[in-house]
Amino acid sequence: MTKAKHLATVLCTKSMARLALLVVAYVLGLTILEVDGTCRNYCDYRSTGQGTKPCTKKQSQQGTSYRRCGLLWASRCKKGTYTYYSTVNACCKRTCRVNGRWEDWSSWSLYSSCSRSCGTGTKKYVRKRHCTNPSPKNGGNSCYGRSVEYKHRTCFNKYCPVNCHWRSWGSWSYQGGCSVSCGGGTRTIIRTRSSSEARYGGKVCSGKSQQTRKRRCNVNPCSEDGGWSSWSSWKKLGTCPVTCGVGETKYVRTRACDNPTPSRGGKDCEGSKTDIAMKMCSTTACPAQEPTQCKARTCSQHGKCGCTFGFYGNGFTCKGSRGKRFLLLFMETISDLQSDLANNRSTEIHVAALADSKLTLKSSSENIKSLPFSAGKAISQGVSKLEIPVSFRTTDLKTERKAIMLESSTPVSVVTLNHDGYSSDSSLILPVERLGRKYVVGSTDPFSNRDKAHSSQVAIAALQDKTTVTVKLKFKSNSSLAYQNKQYFSGDKIAVNLNRFESFQLSERTDLTGTFVEANHPVAVFAGNRCNKLQRYGFCSHLMEQLPPIEDLDTEYIVPPSLETSGTRIRMVASQRTKVEFFFNGGKREKILEPGTYKDAEFHGEHSVHLKADKPLMVLSFAIRMARGGEGDPYMSLVPGFNQYLCQYFVLVPGGYTKNFLSIIMKADSKSSLRIDGKQLSKDDTVSEIKVVASHDNYLVYVVRTRPGGHKVETLDNSRFGLMIHGQTDGDSYGYAANVVKVS
Repeated sequence: MTKAKHLATVLCTKSMARLALLVVAYVLGLTILEVDGTCRNYCDYRSTGQGTKPCTKKQSQQGTSYRRCGLLWASRCKKGTYTYYSTVNACCKRTCRVNGRWEDWSSWSLYSSCSRSCGTGTKKYVRKRHCTNPSPKNGGNSCYGRSVEYKHRTCFNKYCPVNCHWRSWGSWSYQGGCSVSCGGGTRTIIRTRSSSEARYGGKVCSGKSQQTRKRRCNVNPCSEDGGWSSWSSWKKLGTCPVTCGVGETKYVRTRACDNPTPSRGGKDCEGSKTDIAMKMCSTTACPAQEPTQCKARTCSQHGKCGCTFGFYGNGFTCKGSRGKRFLLLFMETISDLQSDLANNRSTEIHVAALADSKLTLKSSSENIKSLPFSAGKAISQGVSKLEIPVSFRTTDLKTERKAIMLESSTPVSVVTLNHDGYSSDSSLILPVERLGRKYVVGSTDPFSNRDKAHSSQVAIAALQDKTTVTVKLKFKSNSSLAYQNKQYFSGDKIAVNLNRFESFQLSERTDLTGTFVEANHPVAVFAGNRCNKLQRYGFCSHLMEQLPPIEDLDTEYIVPPSLETSGTRIRMVASQRTKVEFFFNGGKREKILEPGTYKDAEFHGEHSVHLKADKPLMVLSFAIRMARGGEGDPYMSLVPGFNQYLCQYFVLVPGGYTKNFLSIIMKADSKSSLRIDGKQLSKDDTVSEIKVVASHDNYLVYVVRTRPGGHKVETLDNSRFGLMIHGQTDGDSYGYAANVVKVS
């Protein structure tokens, strides 16, 4: 091979290599400025936007001029310099447009939480990409399409609440027959409706599932028997037949058979239209050595003598809380006690007698065997205690035969004590002749509606067969009571039929104050709480009282303070629309109470409160612990009104308490005539003496220490006064009023 061929081969090989290199560079987006000294017209439009192009450049150069010099001009000598210009080929940089390209999509990520808090919803997810692979340069186009994409997926947290919904009312239908056979009665029609079930925490249906209406029936007139009018006032016939000593004067009263007059074949009134009574009279004492006053005798229906000890009256009528027959019951207390505490439970009847007596306890035939003293028990003058099995305590929403009748051969006072193992409370028991047919309930708001032990209670005992009791419920909170497969709300009525010695109790985890109880025959009504606390300090305590009928409520009260180291809460409960004036520490407040409503007030220290109302109302007093250092937990007591005051009391103070007190409310000018067990009031036993002005009269309120047992409290001038008994020990207390029925 000749040198020329070899050179051609080499040049061809180099050209092919250079061409391959340019192709690779183009594919990879690389820039080659010069290959073997040759400038390429090229630009990287996929990435950098830069390239090269052939170009020319002017350049200047310095030249040197010479001259001949030396011997025979054989040498060159520098003559000077000059500048000359030339144009040369060069490789210049250039730019070009680079269009943007997308990066890969990012991973999907959560953009928003579930669209619904319950049930099926959606969650939103997002992913992104950026126009940076490469970014647009030198006026290149941006990427086409979206930079963000979203998608939705289903989600579920929990089931949504499903509220209860009422279905349509059913048709009206008759229930029972006509209330009367003639004269126009009523017949009940009823319709019901059902509801769907509330699920997953949905709201239960409010309202009633049953509606009743009355329709007139049997409107044909009846024959009408005659009825007596009220007796006229007693009229004196003649003068006192004796000139000295004690005689008898005849009194007469009349009535007419015109209420109504017999019509349409009705019967005439039965009985006499005239009533004659004899009353003692005296003009002066006989000169013989006889006492100037008649000795006390047993009262008769004709009023031939004054009232016996502990009663108040005019000779014709004697009133008070002493008696010979008493209907009582024991309400339910805390049931889930520790074994050691359960052994301390007790239900006790305490009797205060002024003479030796015989006591007999009666109950239903099924309980008489377990009831002690059913055959009778002789007691001596003073105070006696009868222990009753705790199985006689009533239970909720059951018709039970647990009422007890106590009978005595002589007038006595009766107090019950119910001890649950933790705490106790007491109540004065009313004789059966002071029972009524209409009551308004007082209790307290449970400290915790989550604890059944704090529940409010109402219990009723029947005196005779075929007693129909209607309970009109009043709840403080929006709660309901389930009874016989029905829900009862505030304002609803529960009807219960009871026979002699039967009882019925209901309780609720809300305040029952303002509930009305009405019956067609006299009943005994008890109310309170199983075990409630009225402040955050201390422990709960059983609260109970037998309630007086509405007809025996009063209009004016003075409320004494409670225990030495406790405060006092007053609750005023109205049975009808009532205006109450509240006097305390020289100030006055007024409040209008609607039927079944109440007003509370609290005070502590040596203070008393004066209350005055335009309609009768019930006043309750509660001892409350005001601080951690206080003694005694709550007790519940009725407060006696001015028209419930007596001039003589024989009261009992139970044992088992470290401190016991008498609270006495009396007119100031009768202070010197007050006697306790025949003695004047001792300053050493007086805890406090508070002055109160009520209805322009000066009153004194005493809190006096006393001891367990029976005590005679009276005034020698026969002035009337109020009396309350209460006591305390560590973690427990009791209280009751000595009389809570009107005597004038």
